[in-house]
Amino acid sequence: MISPNARPSIRLWIAGLVLAVTIGSGSPVAAEKVVRIWHTEPNHMTLAAMREIIADYEKLNPGIRIEQEAIGWSSLLQKLQASLAAGAPPDASHGYTGLVLMLSDLGLLRPLDDVVASIGEDNIFEIVRRISLDDDGHYYGLPHCIGADAIVYRKDLYRQAGLDDAVAPRNWDEWLVQLQKLTVDTDGDGTVDQYGLGLAGEGGFINEEVLMWTGSNGGRMWDPDGRPTFTEQPMIEMLQFYKKVSDCCLWPGWLNHSYPETFTMLAQGKVASILGWGRGSVEFEKYAPDVVANGDIGIFDSKPVGPSGTEFMTQLDGEQWMVFEHAEYPDEAIDFLKFFYQRDNYRKYAQSVPIHLLPIDRTMYEDAAYWEQTPAFDTWRFWVGIQRNFIAQGNARPVIEWDDLKIPYLSEVGGSGILIDMVSDVITERRTPEEAAQYAQRRTEQLIEEMGYRRW
Repeated sequence: MISPNARPSIRLWIAGLVLAVTIGSGSPVAAEKVVRIWHTEPNHMTLAAMREIIADYEKLNPGIRIEQEAIGWSSLLQKLQASLAAGAPPDASHGYTGLVLMLSDLGLLRPLDDVVASIGEDNIFEIVRRISLDDDGHYYGLPHCIGADAIVYRKDLYRQAGLDDAVAPRNWDEWLVQLQKLTVDTDGDGTVDQYGLGLAGEGGFINEEVLMWTGSNGGRMWDPDGRPTFTEQPMIEMLQFYKKVSDCCLWPGWLNHSYPETFTMLAQGKVASILGWGRGSVEFEKYAPDVVANGDIGIFDSKPVGPSGTEFMTQLDGEQWMVFEHAEYPDEAIDFLKFFYQRDNYRKYAQSVPIHLLPIDRTMYEDAAYWEQTPAFDTWRFWVGIQRNFIAQGNARPVIEWDDLKIPYLSEVGGSGILIDMVSDVITERRTPEEAAQYAQRRTEQLIEEMGYRRW
């Protein structure tokens, strides 16, 4: 995931980062070691599971206290920046793949090889190893879980619109026709009150949609020389499609909608479909229990392909644990993570929101207890299956091409707001898709040049 909140500029604090962290580190003399861990799972059920795992660890390790803090993605990067610049990073934290790679290159992360060994390297899914293993042969990050986004929809609303509730749209044209039919005035008062699609307008999600839709249209964000490709056909067509969907089929004001709001709107029937991850199952059970009981929440087993594309792309959700080299208690943090991934503990964590938190340990799926002791699978097993298929088939990726993960300015561009502005300019008609793409191209090339990375 590319964070929408990388401002102030990453390059503004990197220069003094290593020195600040090194100088500011050092454990104070204390009777109790307080190991600070930050993660991005604020769901109350996951927090409860973490509290139980932490309590068990503390019983076995007197003198160590684990302090967890759940931080939303919108705040995580800024908080990490501040803590690193102050020389006081947490002992462990979640982070997206590009950030882990950047921080490991700076020498700020402790290898997690012992954690991987405790799980068994061969037990970890190959795609997880691929996003985690560094070129130097070490693991500096390890996903806490994995997942993939999909088109989540209301089967009952599809049927009411005269659509087959089991057939996924194959391409953008088919998808647009479906969304138009699903955008209706349900009560006959002359005002549309059900829209075809709900999207989050938060910056990070726009970033992801741009990259996923461009990838599904045969494009990529960077050419082999690291130059942006915004003015090429796949990106232009993506912007044109974005505009069409927004004009016809998105709830007005969607640019201000949060990600959780989209699930609530789907549950309430205000939109007929969304792009979402498995954590939304909790929202459906809360706001639409009858819809769930009737089996009317559906997940398409594919996503539509753009006019220049041949296969769809979806996002691999795999935020990684990382341990900071110059934190107060990195050894203790690694020891806790080894405990976290122990079978019984890890099952407890994954079961807190099992449709969202898919284990990275392949043997977990062969464990009968995991399935038998997870009641949510009785309702949502199909959702897990579709995510696993996306991952197994290679459609789920870290949004961008594998070779682009190590582009040194990836986080800088993602956090600059350039992609967000490009989409907003098109949606609000400040610029045509072509004009918006050209402007974004110039801004990105200028940013890369200012950073000293231009090589074309």
